[in-house]
Amino acid sequence: MDALRWIQVAVGIGLVIFVHELGHFIAARWCKVRVDCFSLGFGPRIFGWRRGTTLYQIAAVPLGGYVKMAGEESEGGPIQPDDLRAKSVGQRFFIFSGGVLMNVLFGLVVFPIVLFWGVPFSSPVIGEAYPGGPAWHARIQPGTRVLEVNGEPVISFMFIGNEVALGDRSAVRLKVLDPGATTPREVTLEPRYLEAQGFLSIEVAPGKDPMLALEVDPKGPAVNAGLVDGDRLVGVVGGLAGLPVLRQLELALQSGASLTLEVEREGARREVTLESRPTPVEGARVFGITAPRNRVRDLRTNPDLAELGLAKDDRIVSVGGVPLLRDGDLERALADTERPTAWRVRRQGRTFENELAALPLERALALLDDLALEYDRESTEVVLTPGAPAAKAGLRDGDRVVRLDDVAVDTWTTLFDITKEAAKREASLRFTVERASAVGATNEFVTLDVDAGAWSPPYWGFDLRDDNYVYRAPSLSAALETGMKSSWQSLVDAWRTLTRIARGDVSSKNIGGIIMISQVSYSFSTEGLAKLFFFLCMLSMNLAFLNVLPIPVLDGGHLFFLLIERIKGSPVSERVQGYSQIVGLVLIVSLMIYVTYNDLMRWVFNA
Repeated sequence: MDALRWIQVAVGIGLVIFVHELGHFIAARWCKVRVDCFSLGFGPRIFGWRRGTTLYQIAAVPLGGYVKMAGEESEGGPIQPDDLRAKSVGQRFFIFSGGVLMNVLFGLVVFPIVLFWGVPFSSPVIGEAYPGGPAWHARIQPGTRVLEVNGEPVISFMFIGNEVALGDRSAVRLKVLDPGATTPREVTLEPRYLEAQGFLSIEVAPGKDPMLALEVDPKGPAVNAGLVDGDRLVGVVGGLAGLPVLRQLELALQSGASLTLEVEREGARREVTLESRPTPVEGARVFGITAPRNRVRDLRTNPDLAELGLAKDDRIVSVGGVPLLRDGDLERALADTERPTAWRVRRQGRTFENELAALPLERALALLDDLALEYDRESTEVVLTPGAPAAKAGLRDGDRVVRLDDVAVDTWTTLFDITKEAAKREASLRFTVERASAVGATNEFVTLDVDAGAWSPPYWGFDLRDDNYVYRAPSLSAALETGMKSSWQSLVDAWRTLTRIARGDVSSKNIGGIIMISQVSYSFSTEGLAKLFFFLCMLSMNLAFLNVLPIPVLDGGHLFFLLIERIKGSPVSERVQGYSQIVGLVLIVSLMIYVTYNDLMRWVFNA
């Protein structure tokens, strides 16, 4: 990773913390309170200097900072005029809210600046509605532009998912502009809670560059084949006719060997043949097995599917004699549009066969669009990665695993968990599988030892550019308006996140600490300083929100006690404050441990 970008990240996060502590410092000085220490970070001092009565320092633990004020802690001596305790409730309230106010001010000032300057965003255009998901059921097509979500205008694809995740569980209202349309329409969807991700979703993916421009790695195989950054993908030679170019490319890349692309450069078209390069993933060990992708997740209304009598949870064993095991097998099976196809289907342990008349290409493509397949994770049948350890050891596509070592296997979850742990340990497993016999009707049982091996996926050295654009406010007044809305929305989203976690609509595993903040900051920094500062504004507003929560040891805890003091006319007893500080400290430390655990599992252990 680029060291310069990490320096930008460190300075950026430090700036947000500095702004917060500067707010306390300025407020304290304004109210004539002596400041003993102004620290960025906690723990041992790395370096510092003293000016007047104040020690300015940078400390070793970069998890925040503090301003130590005279009289902040009761020391039993007489109260001095420049002690915090000597000030009025209003002055102390101003001092403790200084950090929050400064963070909000940072957002109000910097948001408009970067929006007027220009911030790169992913276009709010849907590249794919995942088959079986809410958007797919609503027949939202690739290339659809989302204008509003729940009445809120969106300028980035990121905001679509954010608004859905933090919105109403029962319904999401979209205003969309379909490809080629001139008039927007409104669509109401019911979002789905995704257990793996831990939030509500309408299951859509961002789009790629509409011109299909390529990004080429200057050190990858694509350069050696003659591809140049900015070449426009026109087609895939030998790709399945009728399929969108992106789908043709996706299926062609699965071969892992070579492919020929038709590209356009400066108005001239040419064919380029690429050879992939196996690229070992450092530290990764695999067995090289997946589940078959033949389970019917869902269907849309389609006369040909109705004729077949398919239903949710059916397993499509084969089509036209072609076994359905991998992504793309159904497309390949339907490529011959001149002959009827026999569909062999398994339902609740019973297998039946229906024949579908020869389909014109248009109807075959419609059938593909209206049928959502997924991996069969209730089966223990395996599909092999070519050249991976399981294939080399003699396992075959369609083998049904019944035991791993001495452990009986009856679900894919058990199979996955055991192989994942064994791969981490670079261990060997004894697979006992049930295999269809080549002779006769009785299946045979085979036992094979498989060693977890290195993973070397094919690397092509190119990708399609994302559909990005630079949002630039048309005027200073528009930048101010959008900046204020962004500031307010950041605060609202922080509150909504907290409430959605409390009611279970967002999993707490999605919250993170300094590692996650650093990783996200780094990702934003790769898109330029404007995008980094846009994120820092969001971070600053979130810091303001968190600090105003009425939790002892946070600014909000002090403000809460001051409100009580104002109401009752006397300070909260030191005993009560002391116990509450302990409770607050335990709560904050526990939260820090939890978010650090989340960070480590997410960014270090990839769990």
